[in-house]
Amino acid sequence: MYWHNLEHKKIGIWGMGKEGQTAWKAISDHCPTAKLIEIEEANTPDILKCDVLVKSPGVSLYRPEIQEAVQKGITVTSGTNLFFANKKETTHVIAITGTKGKSTTSALLAHTLKHLGQSVELGGNIGVPLLTLVDTDADYIVAEMSSYQCADLTGRPDIGVLINLYPEHLQWHTSHERYYEDKLHMIRLARQAVLNATSDQTSRLTSDISAVYFNAESAIHISKGWFYNDAFPLFPISDLPLPGLHNAEDACAVLTVVDLLGLQPAACADAFKTFHALPHRLQTIGHRNGIAYVDDSISTTPETAIAALKALDKGQAITLIAGGLDRGQDYTALVAYMAEHKDRIRLVTLPDTGSKLADMAQTAGIETGITSEMPTAVNIAQHMTPRGGTILLSPAAPSYNMYTNFAERGDDFRRWADL
Repeated sequence: MYWHNLEHKKIGIWGMGKEGQTAWKAISDHCPTAKLIEIEEANTPDILKCDVLVKSPGVSLYRPEIQEAVQKGITVTSGTNLFFANKKETTHVIAITGTKGKSTTSALLAHTLKHLGQSVELGGNIGVPLLTLVDTDADYIVAEMSSYQCADLTGRPDIGVLINLYPEHLQWHTSHERYYEDKLHMIRLARQAVLNATSDQTSRLTSDISAVYFNAESAIHISKGWFYNDAFPLFPISDLPLPGLHNAEDACAVLTVVDLLGLQPAACADAFKTFHALPHRLQTIGHRNGIAYVDDSISTTPETAIAALKALDKGQAITLIAGGLDRGQDYTALVAYMAEHKDRIRLVTLPDTGSKLADMAQTAGIETGITSEMPTAVNIAQHMTPRGGTILLSPAAPSYNMYTNFAERGDDFRRWADL
C-alpha cells in the first residue's frame, strides 16, 4: 500500500517491538490523518474495527484472527510491504533468505558492495526494520528476509537470494511444506533469482523459477580451496575469515550477486579479508585453561550444529552443548555424525530437546552429560574437555524455552565460561 492509501484510515499495529514501533512512526510521519491503534493479545477483536492491519513478523499469517480479518475485507499488510511500496524507485533491493546463514550472507554482501564503492544500506531481519530505510537515497538495500517476511510479501526485490532450506518454524507456518513455500514466495516475486542448487527442497520446489545458481555446476563455485568464476580462479577461500565450508558456500552467493550487478568478483578478496564474523555465529569468544570456547548460539537446527562441528574439526576434542525448544527436530543425522567421531566428540544437553538428544547419543555410545541449566552445562563441559579441546555451544534448537532469544543464550554461555 502507498502512503496515500492510508490517509483517513483506522490502522491497527499488531506487535510493538522494533518492527511495530517503526511502522507506527513511519505511518505517523507520512500519513498524518491516519488513526493508529495498538493491537495486543488482549484486544485482538479490535482488529475487526480497523480498515488496515499492519502485523509484525512474529504474528503468524495463519492465525485465525488474521484469516477472519481478510475474510471481512480488512487489508492485512506489514512494515516490509509498506517499505517496498514506498521506497524510492532508484533504490534497488537485494533480498536474501534461507534457513541459516542469511544474516552473515547479508552482512557480507553489504560489506563487499561498500568496499566496491557502492552506496549500500543493510536492513530487514538483521535488526534494522526496512521501513527505517524507506526514504534512503542509497543505490542498494541488502535486505535479510525471514520466512515470516517472505510469506505475505507483495513487493518485488530486484534480486532474490535463497542460500538453503531446512525444516524450521513449524509453529508459525503450520507445516514444513508451507515453510518451504513461504520462503520461495519471495524468490518467485524477484526479478532475478540466485539459488543454491544443492538443496533437495530448493530443486524440487523451484523448477518453475528462472534463476542463476551457485554451489553446483555453476559459474561461481568452490574448487580445491579456491573461489572460481567458471574456469577462472578468483582467490583462495582462506581470504574469508569465517570457518567452515558452509560459510564459503554462502560467500558464493555474494560473489554471484556481485557478478550479476556487473561488478568484478575478483575484486572482492580485500573486502572478504576485512569482514568480521557476526556475534553468536561460530564466534570464538576466548580461551581458558587451554580450552577454546565457541559461541554458535544462532544454531537452531541439527543441520547447523553438524556444520559447526565440521567447521571446527581440526582433530581436537570437541564438547558440544546442545538442546532447546522442541520443534520436532530430527536429531538422527546429528547423532550419527557425533557417533562417527565419538573418540573426540562429547555432548552436554539442555532442556527441552536435550533429553531426547541425550537418549539417542547414549545409545550410540557417545559420552554425554545432562543438565537443566547453562552454568552446570559449562561446568560439565569443562570437566569433559581436555586441554587443546573446544567447547562449542551450537544448540540445534531455538532458545525460547529458557531465553528471550539466541543472543541472550550466547551471552549466558560467555558469562559462565568466565571469559
